[in-house]
Formats: sequence, structure tokens, C-alpha cells
Amino acid sequence: MNLKKKLKTLIPTLRERERYIAFQVISENPINYIDLEKNLWDVMEEFLGEYGLSKTSLWLIKNLYNPKNQTGVIRCNHKSLTQVLACLGLISRVGESRVVFKILKISGTIKGLGINLFKEKKLKV
Repeated sequence: MNLKKKLKTLIPTLRERERYIAFQVISENPINYIDLEKNLWDVMEEFLGEYGLSKTSLWLIKNLYNPKNQTGVIRCNHKSLTQVLACLGLISRVGESRVVFKILKISGTIKGLGINLFKEKKLKV
């Protein structure tokens, strides 16, 4: 007997809708992914609290961060998009360098951002 059962996937009407935010970090010094991720989580937790942060379903997508251009993609649910954008505006320092986040594009799919995962980023800056 096969005791393993597959979990059923949720039907589309019950799934959370996602939004992808393409951004560019404008800074004095180059910013690496680890510092950016830590700082983003700290500011979000301070602004929204643990419960509010968990409601955003926030995720900084690691393989889409380009340290050369300092561009990246954040995923969140559609209901918390304005809260995430507000938190990005609150970040003024990452490590020792001052930073500003420039929002390049917001989309419902990664493909809509104009990024090819296997080639260089096609985002126009």
C-alpha cells in the first residue's frame, strides 16, 4: 500500500494573488544581497510588527538580484502592496551607506516585469 498522499493544491479562487515589485537600489557603495535582505526584514518588522509582516507574504527573490545593477524583485500579496512600498521608502541606510529605492515596475507576474531568468536583466534603468 502506498501511504504517501499528495497534498491537494488550492483552487485559484482561494489562492492569494501575488505582486512582483522590480526595484533598483541607488547607493553610495555597492550593496550585497545579504545586507539588503537583513535590512529589509528589520525595517518591515519594525514598521508592521511580526503579525503584519506575516500577512504581507513578503519574499525577496534571491536569484533575481543583480549586484552589478543593484536591481531586484520583491514578491508580496496584492493586499499588502502599499504597505511594502511604504516600507521601501523608509529604508535610508543599508550597512554604512545611504540608499534610496527606485521602483521600476509592479506586475502580477515575473514575466510582466520583463525579466528573463536565464539571461541578463532586461530592465531599463
